[in-house]
Amino acid sequence: MTDTAQPALHMPGPAGTDRPQLQLIGAAPAGLTRWPFANLALRLRLLFGLLGLMAVGIVVYLLVPLPDGVHQGLYQVIATTGVIVGFLGLKWHHPARRRGWFLVLVGYGVWAAGDLMWTIESHWMPDRYPAPSDSLYLSAYLALGAGTLVLVRTRRAGRDTAAVLDASIITAGAGVLVAVFLIAPLTQDSSLSLAGKITSSAYPLGDLFLLGVIARIYAAPGAKTMAYRLLTGSLVATLAADAAWNLAVGITGHPISSDWIDVGWLAGYLLIGAAACVPSMTTLAEPAPNKAETAPSVRRLLALGGGLALPGVALLLDGATGGGVLWPVIGIGSLLLSVLVLLRMIGLLHVVQIQAVRLAALARSDALTGAPNRRTWDHELSRACMLSREHQTSLAVAILDLDRFKSYNDTRGHQAGDRLLREAVAAWTELLPPDAMLARYGGEEFAVLFPGFNVQTAADALGYLRAVTPDGQTFSAGIALWDPATDPSTAIAAADEALYAAKRGGRDRIVVHGHSDLTPQANPLPTLTMVIQPIVDITTFTVTAHEALARFSGPDGVRDVQEVFRRTYTGGDGDLLELAAVRAALALEGRPEGQDLFVNVTPRALTSGRFLAGLPTRLTGIVFELSESSDDVDLVTISTAVARLRAAGARIALDDVGAGAGAQEFARMAALRPDIIKIDRSLVQGCAEDAGRTAVLRALVSYARDLGLATCAEGVEDIDDLRHLTTLGITHVQGYLLARAGSNWHRQITPAVVVSP
Repeated sequence: MTDTAQPALHMPGPAGTDRPQLQLIGAAPAGLTRWPFANLALRLRLLFGLLGLMAVGIVVYLLVPLPDGVHQGLYQVIATTGVIVGFLGLKWHHPARRRGWFLVLVGYGVWAAGDLMWTIESHWMPDRYPAPSDSLYLSAYLALGAGTLVLVRTRRAGRDTAAVLDASIITAGAGVLVAVFLIAPLTQDSSLSLAGKITSSAYPLGDLFLLGVIARIYAAPGAKTMAYRLLTGSLVATLAADAAWNLAVGITGHPISSDWIDVGWLAGYLLIGAAACVPSMTTLAEPAPNKAETAPSVRRLLALGGGLALPGVALLLDGATGGGVLWPVIGIGSLLLSVLVLLRMIGLLHVVQIQAVRLAALARSDALTGAPNRRTWDHELSRACMLSREHQTSLAVAILDLDRFKSYNDTRGHQAGDRLLREAVAAWTELLPPDAMLARYGGEEFAVLFPGFNVQTAADALGYLRAVTPDGQTFSAGIALWDPATDPSTAIAAADEALYAAKRGGRDRIVVHGHSDLTPQANPLPTLTMVIQPIVDITTFTVTAHEALARFSGPDGVRDVQEVFRRTYTGGDGDLLELAAVRAALALEGRPEGQDLFVNVTPRALTSGRFLAGLPTRLTGIVFELSESSDDVDLVTISTAVARLRAAGARIALDDVGAGAGAQEFARMAALRPDIIKIDRSLVQGCAEDAGRTAVLRALVSYARDLGLATCAEGVEDIDDLRHLTTLGITHVQGYLLARAGSNWHRQITPAVVVSP
């Protein structure tokens, strides 16, 4: 575990925020020789300027009389600009999940190409139908819908049945109207060829598909960000223009041209360009938190009600206009809606059943910690005693109490005390044997059932719980063995008596009733403290994250970190020591909002069941830095553990890249696909004067750019090396030149070698 910080993943400040230009004393202004729009904020200002011109162009298109050629040219310029702006926003924001955005923009691009083709056809082949532009328009529906559905699917891992059914109900209802009033008349139009009928019918079907896509993204869970609203607005504007055009064709019997309809399509181009430029576009496709389904909102119920009513509306309108009632279409549509509604009701009933089970569980659980409450403990204790007597097995009972909890509450506040209780229960529960049960007995006291355990094995199990108690806190515990000839309350009284003996003996110990202190002492975990070192953006010297580093103190002063971990692993508890270090890092207070926290982990700990079980269930904002040593753990096993951490919200950094064997290192990078590459100090120190190191650094930067990874150079101790790293494209640095590890959190690093002009 090194003394250098890890690469940050977040660029400081939102896009567009003014940040001071920083310059190194005595160095050529790094980065200032690049083209003027190399800065993301300046690039986005350019794009928003183009969007403003598009908005002005739409107003001119609608209100200012122009010659036909200029009119059509202005339309094409606005449409093409919207697509170009969208692709530039996608390229410069570089979101982690780009496929959905790319397909959506391709759809609009193909649509714009269809507009250009249609303009050409209107002069050279005005009577041809279907025309080449029709194939472009219809292809655009597929690309646009597919891209939107990709974005929707990534916002919710797994199936979202309720949202799919809601979208299907709305689409099926609208489908009846489309079939009765648009498609049916087209199939009976004798003036159209077979190809013309198919093409004409495909347009309302494409709009129906687009309606389903809009309903699906509306029903999908996830944050309703600005990018979400702009994308949805773009789809709605496009659909509204299409619907108006289809309605006009249905009424007049032939295509018409209307500036108001054109404005709907132009608004779609404008909004999709804006959606791709706002900062929240990078998070639009991020998975939404898994939340229990709730009752549909009023607006959603109104939309579903409208979809259900559409077949009846179609029947009434068809009859009122004197048309022949298309009973097969309306009947099939009504039956389909009935099935969809039935499935939706089944889903809601299932949700109600799940919620009833959860309510019952809540009645048996402690509201703060989620552990079984006193009522559940009494029930389970009686049940365990009955089974112990029936099967003639042993039963150990323990009561533990967090030491000096009142003082902890008084000095740190009740919220910190509540957090300690929650995290302690989570850590202890994960490490308990499968048959054991932990319950909150009252206040900071907890009771544990150990069916089939004797007092020694129960004491050993409690010893593991001591090792993972959060925030460096300790507990005292008392253990008693239940005598089948006595009442269950007798064992509780004996364990409680042993608990108070542990407190009188100095706390932080385990005492068995009728026996001596049995606190496990075979391999006690060393006492550790955590220090932090900042991770610095090389262009602004803004701190974007911190790395937490373990430190150990002994009688001889500071002890070697690597040696402490080696000895602890030799004793069999190295994974618990790493877990204790991670939990101590997570418990550090005062971390600035929006900054990541980097913690070190070895492959051996990463594949330990005890280590993984003791981690919090949510690890958002945490980056696990995987050491270079493989510890003889195969990459497949490591990849499985990495996937588990990522599923909990964590990210992965590879440590010491450039220090290991070449083939093994590249295999490790290819297999684990880290989020961050941390470049070893052996490549960094002296790189300004070494062409060989420079060549390797360039290769690593190119590799990271191709895969969308962040890079960080560690061990930066020389000003010339720092300047050189800037020119190579390294984005983040760490090392003694900027800040040493300590106890303070940083937001900005301004060393003596940096000035702000």
